[in-house]
Amino acid sequence: MSSQPSGIRPLVTALRAWRRRIAGLVIAWAVVALFAGLIGLRPDVPRLGVVLVAVAALAWYAVDHVSSQQQTVWPLTDGRLTAGNRGNDYRVTNLAARLEAANARPEGRAELVHDLHNRLSEIIRERLYAKHGIVIEEEPRWAEGVMPPELWEFLVTLPPPDLYRPERLDQTLRRIEQW
Repeated sequence: MSSQPSGIRPLVTALRAWRRRIAGLVIAWAVVALFAGLIGLRPDVPRLGVVLVAVAALAWYAVDHVSSQQQTVWPLTDGRLTAGNRGNDYRVTNLAARLEAANARPEGRAELVHDLHNRLSEIIRERLYAKHGIVIEEEPRWAEGVMPPELWEFLVTLPPPDLYRPERLDQTLRRIEQW
């Protein structure tokens, strides 16, 4: 037996967040094909599937990218600041949409937590280098000595599963900013 996972398992894992969309597409394909058959048409079922996939891909792209271009309001900071152009960066609005979605439904939470942990770890490492000139991989003991214990633990442990929650994320960000 090979120790490598089967080819289908990574695909299923990658498509987990898309389950509803794929199921909806398959149902729409079946309904349209059945309806066309019932009214006496002879539908070309494979071509119909290709057309539905193309239309759905365009619609999903538009929904995922156009809706994130709206003005993002961060209540903790925008209440104090009067700058009118905060939140126009695509990355910020995309992150805000992903955080909101993670609070609403469980699909994609693990990937979001992983991405957040990686990005926050990069920020901590950059701060460590900027403040002390230390690269954590080269001098881990020195790094541990100059870093706050909470941030060191954040770097060397698995990400907390609730990192996507606003109060947890705010606590981590404030600790990074205070250092």
